[in-house]
Amino acid sequence: MYTVMDYLKYYRDIPFTEVSLNQLDFLICAILVYLPLNDFKEAKGLKDFSKIALELENKDYDGMMIPKSYEVLKYLQNAKRYANMKIMNFVNLKNEKTQFGACKFLMDKKTIIAFKGTDGSTIGWVENFRLLYDYPTYTQRLSLNYLEDNIKFNDKNVYVVGHSKGGNLAMASVMELSRPLFKKVKKVYNFDGPGFLKKEFDSLKYRELLPKLVNIIPTGSVVGSLLFNKNYTVVESCELAFNEHYPTTWGVFGEFFLEGTLSSVSKHLNESTTIGMDNLENEKVKEAVEMILKNIEKKYDEEFEFNINDVKNLLKNRDNIDPEVAKYLTTMLPKMFFAVTGKNMND
Repeated sequence: MYTVMDYLKYYRDIPFTEVSLNQLDFLICAILVYLPLNDFKEAKGLKDFSKIALELENKDYDGMMIPKSYEVLKYLQNAKRYANMKIMNFVNLKNEKTQFGACKFLMDKKTIIAFKGTDGSTIGWVENFRLLYDYPTYTQRLSLNYLEDNIKFNDKNVYVVGHSKGGNLAMASVMELSRPLFKKVKKVYNFDGPGFLKKEFDSLKYRELLPKLVNIIPTGSVVGSLLFNKNYTVVESCELAFNEHYPTTWGVFGEFFLEGTLSSVSKHLNESTTIGMDNLENEKVKEAVEMILKNIEKKYDEEFEFNINDVKNLLKNRDNIDPEVAKYLTTMLPKMFFAVTGKNMND
């Protein structure tokens, strides 16, 4: 099965005048934003950007997307197709409140703004759980601020992209834009990112977003199956279970993804975080989840591997919370564990 890496090999020297900017180029931007660079504002060419990034390659980092971002960068750095790419306003933030990253790319006379997904840290997963009851989250507000600061008067063709949590940030930030800036955005690409609470899903802002929105998820989607969203394109992957989440495993042919069928596990996970939450009061979900998260025995910057010990650590903190919410979490978290690992917690 061909992947985006094969796309890079084959199209690396084909100019945009022959093969126009497409969804795989946008995916590449959504991957590059995971690079562990320090913040910078000034525009850098691809050569300088690559040099700075490669000097940091051998440090110890959380998450699986950083090695994959380096793999993409090495194929990209000398490619004629991307020789005129400019990269600017790189942000890489992690503290007790948020794990947030973003970057602005200029390519083929177009502006691409990419948001970073979860890096595997505990605060990154905490943010993911807060999507179950909160909107806008602290990080969604940061993404809106970034977008407002980075769409300029002369930007006519803006594309906003992101993978995993970054896809959700791409959608949320565009939904909340002022109308003049909203009109400048041509497309929003959500690569296997979670959806929204029902209130936002039913809102006018979301309905206005839909004509611009492209949702792409793998057949075994875990993250992209969470919460309410619409109009997915399901793509094949050369991996299984949670490894399908990594977009370098998605099947492509030429400039297009290979379409597939969503798995029953992914469908059940979607039902758990949509239909399964219908009878729960939002405030009680918030109280319960915040109480559980408060007692996680990890520092914000420690890696949260979502292994059996991490999940059991979450479940053991469910005392003194609303019984209905506790019942829901006791059912939902093992389903998520199975979707991530392919294993039952009692095995």
